[in-house]
Amino acid sequence: MFSHSLGHVHTPDELFKFVEKPGKTPSEELPDEIKEKFEIDPRKRDERLDQLRQTLRKVLANDNALYASQRGSAPTCTSDWFVINPTAGVSVGRFLHHLTTESEGDIEKKLNYQLTDHHDSVSVLFRPLVKDAEKDSATVKSWEGPDADDPLDEGKTGFALAEGFGTMSEHLKPPKGGATNYPRDLRRVVKFGGFALYLYMANRHNEIRDEENARDSRLPLVFNYTGKEDGPVAEASLECYDAVDSAVQSASRLGIEAELDRRGYRDKSEYDESRIIEKIENRELLELNRKSDAKLDEDYETFRYLFDGDPAEDVFDRLVNSVDDAIHQSRFKTYTPVDTIQTFGWRSGLLKPRGNRANERRFSPDPEVLESIILSLLEPSEQISLPELCQRLRLRYGIIVGGTESDRDHLTGWDISIGTSAVESDPLSNRNYEGFKQAVIDLGFAQEYADGVTIVSTTAQ
Repeated sequence: MFSHSLGHVHTPDELFKFVEKPGKTPSEELPDEIKEKFEIDPRKRDERLDQLRQTLRKVLANDNALYASQRGSAPTCTSDWFVINPTAGVSVGRFLHHLTTESEGDIEKKLNYQLTDHHDSVSVLFRPLVKDAEKDSATVKSWEGPDADDPLDEGKTGFALAEGFGTMSEHLKPPKGGATNYPRDLRRVVKFGGFALYLYMANRHNEIRDEENARDSRLPLVFNYTGKEDGPVAEASLECYDAVDSAVQSASRLGIEAELDRRGYRDKSEYDESRIIEKIENRELLELNRKSDAKLDEDYETFRYLFDGDPAEDVFDRLVNSVDDAIHQSRFKTYTPVDTIQTFGWRSGLLKPRGNRANERRFSPDPEVLESIILSLLEPSEQISLPELCQRLRLRYGIIVGGTESDRDHLTGWDISIGTSAVESDPLSNRNYEGFKQAVIDLGFAQEYADGVTIVSTTAQ
């Protein structure tokens, strides 16, 4: 998104050497051209650089943002020195940039200025590491969705997210304003971008599946504000997390089916069972990037095992199922669509607990994520009641926190239920709703009055 906004990228090799773990590459092994950029007593230079590098990694790791931990990973929220590569995150970057260009407002102009402003402390510190780096033109292309439909049609998730970016842009500071705080604004865009990708992938299957099976509401995301990791609300939130996994895998299967159909594999006269097995044995079916013949043989043996064991009666269905299983369970297991979207979820601060090996994740967003979502829903001068905010969250994004009469019906429509607890009849509309209200108040977006009415606005920000 950033590279497309700027139209250029840097290739800061020195920066990547610097942010590498000091234990892996001690500062004494850094090139002299890096060491000489810092005015440190030569007698203590390596020790001081080790401390600086360790502090940087700790700050970035705890930032709960998407940041460049290695070449090709997602960029952070501060300035264009982390915009690293024309190919990094091309699909995601184009998608998010396309949402911003489709939105009303001047978010792209504001993003460009934010990304090239270097008055924040992190940029000031690391600007020397990239100012002389090679600068390339970014490949600016529009994102293209599948042929099945227009994913930005009114009523679609993409349309709602484009509107969200447009509304958020009204809250961002104008270029060259006085006493600006661009990193904070940029962080808001990053957080909403992570949420947007997650929400889009979660709802895409429902938008492209057969109409008779489609549901007329967003896939529900129960945000847990009870403060507990167990109980009815936490369990419902976990069910929603699992539902996202299933939806993403189902959407990718439809994509696999469409692609294999496009390549002619549905034609049984050309591709009967024996012909497909022949292509497997000749290593012609899957496009696998393997340098080792042994690994390639292992991949095809796995695929042959999946194809032979699939119970579907139709040969084409067996092929689709086998490719789907290969993507999600064997060859590409660490890079599956499900793993990708859930990594975006926890790295952007939407899901807890964090980490690649975490179990039983739930929707428990960081305050910065909630802030960005609220800014995408409210106009700068608008004032609404807290129940109205809850209604907008549910209708536009499928977010459920309690506070509306349709919460349970919405969940029931997706086969998700919230039971009762031993101490309260409706924990969603009681404890969770109260916890959400306090979170909005803590952000400075709401005020509770003596008559019990809570009014939400962004005027204090």
